[in-house]
Amino acid sequence: MATATVKDIQALPAVLTMKHIQEVLGLSKPKTYELAHTRGFPVVKFGKALRVPRDAFMHWLNDQVES
Repeated sequence: MATATVKDIQALPAVLTMKHIQEVLGLSKPKTYELAHTRGFPVVKFGKALRVPRDAFMHWLNDQVES
């Protein structure tokens, strides 16, 4: 079972890898890549490499909270 290991999101680089996303959310690797391919997730593709702008990710994450 994966667990979140990141304590301070601002300490992460401005552009996150899928490994960073996995550590922030505490998801498995397959679930992280599944999430990256969902509509609306702020992923940027560089060939086969997937990257996520940290600030866009935080905005997306905050938008996921149900009120």
